[in-house]
Amino acid sequence: MMVFMLCFFGFMDYMILYKWVTPMDDPPSIINSLIAMGMWQTDPSPMFGMAVPQMLMAASMLTVPWLLIPKPVILWMRMKQEHANNGGGGGHGGGDLGHGHAEECLKADAGDEEEHGIGEIVIHQVIETIEYVLGTVSHTASYLRLWALSLAHQQLSFVFFQKTLLAGMGMPFPYNIGTCYILFAVWFMITLAVLMGMDVMECVLHVLRLHWIEFQTKFYRADGYSFVPYRHRNICEDKDEGM
Repeated sequence: MMVFMLCFFGFMDYMILYKWVTPMDDPPSIINSLIAMGMWQTDPSPMFGMAVPQMLMAASMLTVPWLLIPKPVILWMRMKQEHANNGGGGGHGGGDLGHGHAEECLKADAGDEEEHGIGEIVIHQVIETIEYVLGTVSHTASYLRLWALSLAHQQLSFVFFQKTLLAGMGMPFPYNIGTCYILFAVWFMITLAVLMGMDVMECVLHVLRLHWIEFQTKFYRADGYSFVPYRHRNICEDKDEGM
């Protein structure tokens, strides 16, 4: 899981940071580079050449069978060893026919349970692998909505400035002074209400949604202990019962 995450999305994060701190005459597009990397296409402007993305993509693809195969095989070998250990200590001399028939039935039931168990393990591992690989791609793509919101924020800022202050500055000389004074108040109120109010609130809601659904599902499995809140009353009652 870590190799898959680092080879594909860790490389994307590194390209973003490298693009921020390194001046380039013709900076490549991160999205186009990732599409070319995932589809094994030729990137028109690769940031680090074509060999590095292809090697990392090959490593990401090799992690899929590594997620599928070893865990069911290891669990199946453990189950087989446990059944062998449990069946090795049975039997005390020559029992009757009914006792031998009962042992055969128990062995058959154990074999059916083993086959049923390994089938469930394989199905569970296939589902977990598909959910992790596709979920990682879809969850990371969901964060692009913040990028889309930043573009919308930029365009709204440009439109508000163009239709208010810039329009007032384009008027002839003595009218532009009073017009700019009035339009500055209009621009300030629109910016405060739309960009600083509605737009920021929308971004915060999207970030909360992304952290709750996409980010938290990478770590939270709900297979631990149930949450018990700390209460002084419970501690005092336990002490009274102990006394």
